Amino acid sequence: MAGFINRAQQQRDHNGQRNICAADGHPGTEADPLVKTTDGWRVHLSDTTDPNSGFYGQQQGS
Repeated sequence: MAGFINRAQQQRDHNGQRNICAADGHPGTEADPLVKTTDGWRVHLSDTTDPNSGFYGQQQGS
């Protein structure tokens, strides 16, 4: 999972929260894994595909 991770997300990763969504605090799952946003947060894939989410359309390219 290469790409940009911001400093705050790096700290979350180091604190054992790598698989915890920065938006809602719930773990990523097989059905709704975490992806990186354009500003470097890990959030659920559904957060980037839901037009009602503040992260809509912000998934980093692969």
